[in-house]
Amino acid sequence: MRHLIALVLVVAGLACAPTGQEPTSGSLNTAVRELREGQIVDGVPCLRDDLPTRHFHVHIGLFLDGKAVTVPAGIGVGRPWGADSRGFIATGGCFAWIHSHDTSGVVHVFTQLGKSDTLGQVFSVWGQPLGADGALGYRGALVVLVNGKPNAGDPRSVPLANLDNIVLELGTPPTTPPPALYDFGTMRR
Repeated sequence: MRHLIALVLVVAGLACAPTGQEPTSGSLNTAVRELREGQIVDGVPCLRDDLPTRHFHVHIGLFLDGKAVTVPAGIGVGRPWGADSRGFIATGGCFAWIHSHDTSGVVHVFTQLGKSDTLGQVFSVWGQPLGADGALGYRGALVVLVNGKPNAGDPRSVPLANLDNIVLELGTPPTTPPPALYDFGTMRR
C-alpha cells in the first residue's frame, strides 16, 4: 500500500511540474564577475585611473515573484576591495566605467561624450545573463520598466540615462508597483 501511495504522489508531482521550464521562483544568481585592471567587457574598460569626466547615475531595482532582490555591491570593481563598515566599496583593483559601490542599486556610469551605454552592458560587466526570456539565471516572464513605463524592446538595448530608475520584474510582479522614480539624494546634479 505504501508503494502505491508513493507512486501516486510521484505521478501527481510530475503532472504538476512545468515541462521544459526552470522554476519561476527561488533565488537568483547575483554573483559579481571578477575583473582585472585593463580588462574590457562589452566595450567597458576596467581601469585604475583614466575615468572619463562625464559621470551619471542610474538605479536598478530587481523583483522576483513580487519580492525585492538586492543588487550587489562591487559590480564592475576589480578585487581586492576596500569597503567601509557600511559595505561601501571605496577602493578596488580597478573600476569599470560602469560599476556599483554598494547595495542601493545605484550604478555609476562614466562615459565619453557622444557614447551611449545600455542595460546590457551593466549585465555584461556584472557577469550575468539578460535577455527577453529572463535574467540572472531566471527563465520566464520579464518586464522592464524605465521610470515606471514598460519597455517592450530588447532589455539589453535599454539606454542608460542620468537619474533613470530601471526596474526588472521577473515572474509575478509585485502587488504594489515599485516607485516610478528613485530618490538619488545628493547624487542629483
